[in-house]
Amino acid sequence: MAERVAAAGEPWRAFFDPSILSSTLKTMGFGEVQDLAGDEINALYFQGRTDGLRVGTLAHLMRARV
Repeated sequence: MAERVAAAGEPWRAFFDPSILSSTLKTMGFGEVQDLAGDEINALYFQGRTDGLRVGTLAHLMRARV
């Protein structure tokens, strides 16, 4: 994926393993950690769009609250 993005002229800036990040955040004291994968992101934010815009299978959003 990083090579594909670089070929399009965009640098790859960030990557995280969701399970490791979730565990790390909990260890740091965050009481609530939520990991949304691509299907969940699409259902929450892109459902009903007529232009077909969706996130891919590698997409994740992490949210953490103390």
